[in-house]
Amino acid sequence: MNRRHLLGLGALGLLGAWVARPVDHGRPYDDYFATLNQLLKQQGGGVPQLVVDMQRLDANADLLAQRLGSKLPLRLVAKSLASDGLLEYLAQRLGTGRFMAFHQPQLNQLARLFADADLLLGKPLPVSAALAFYQQLGNATTFDPAQQVTWLIDSPQRLQQYAELAVALKQPLQIALEIDLGLARGGFASPQALGEALQQLQTSQAPLTVRGLMGYDAQVAHSPPWIGRDRAFADSNARYRAFLATARQFTALWPTQPLLNGAGSLTYALHARGDTPLNEVSVGSALLMPSEFDSDLLSAHSPALWIATPVLKVQSGELPYLSRLQSALQTWDRNRQQAYYLYGGRWPAEPVAPAGLSYDNLYGRSANQERVNGSRQTALAVDDWVFLRPQLSEGVLDDFASLRLLRNNRLVGRWLPENMG
Repeated sequence: MNRRHLLGLGALGLLGAWVARPVDHGRPYDDYFATLNQLLKQQGGGVPQLVVDMQRLDANADLLAQRLGSKLPLRLVAKSLASDGLLEYLAQRLGTGRFMAFHQPQLNQLARLFADADLLLGKPLPVSAALAFYQQLGNATTFDPAQQVTWLIDSPQRLQQYAELAVALKQPLQIALEIDLGLARGGFASPQALGEALQQLQTSQAPLTVRGLMGYDAQVAHSPPWIGRDRAFADSNARYRAFLATARQFTALWPTQPLLNGAGSLTYALHARGDTPLNEVSVGSALLMPSEFDSDLLSAHSPALWIATPVLKVQSGELPYLSRLQSALQTWDRNRQQAYYLYGGRWPAEPVAPAGLSYDNLYGRSANQERVNGSRQTALAVDDWVFLRPQLSEGVLDDFASLRLLRNNRLVGRWLPENMG
């Protein structure tokens, strides 16, 4: 092969590499975020904000209510909606006083906030945490934990601990039994194991009142292709029914109207179709739609929660120790043309507006001045706002001083998260 041919192949290689370079994803704000940017410039106070789009929240709530109808009562998952105002608003709009709690301080907060609430634990708490709930509840309340709190029991050992707590408190405790539907995260692993626990309770005559079962089936939404979601859902329901059949054999313990709780944001739509052993579902994240809940089952829901943070600095995108490569990097990838330093950072969230922004894996993350890269097409300037979509709502709500409420292109109020855990 002669030199001319080698040069020709080299030119083709360079051309191919040039064609394969990253597309410029940068775009200015769309109308929605352009309006929100101007609002926050005027009313944001210059600090990171958590914004709830009330119209989208309402639409998500109405869709949920429409799907559930009168067939399946709703229990709101407090950890995913950890704001007094948000929970009060949704409880009223959706007509429910049922809540699922996952944290002892959160449980006390709900008991103070909703005097008529029906509270179910979403995970088994150490018995010392349950004792702390009663110690912190106080007497100046109409809330009756013997009737309004249902503790979750996942093992014979915890069953014995809660029986001893009931004796020490000199009051009966309501319990639900956690069953493993295939998630393999604990709970009674088989109907036989559940039956042995109920036999233990029946023999001991401990002051515990069985209210029903709780089984979480998130694995159905992530079932592998060789299983398929329909088969996974059917298998999970069959397991639930097998546990239920065993529980019904203990007629002295089993209530005439048991609580049969399950589902979650990822699978509630499957249960809403009608073929379900449940008589209530727990939902939280589907109302705010953080990105980890994107799925075809929730495709009709809309993201309703944004982190908004000001741009502090606009730089050329230079990297420490790599200045000689700067021009080549930016020519190859136009999405590195600008570096924007934000107020705060390291949130579990991804930048969504303006389009084309991304974290800089070469530079690293920062909780103080997060760096995101973008092309010049983003048209961002200092004091503009960058919008990020949280991956989860739990935890994020507690990171901000308040929730800003957006409705009809106006900021219409605030809700305080109140550290509900």
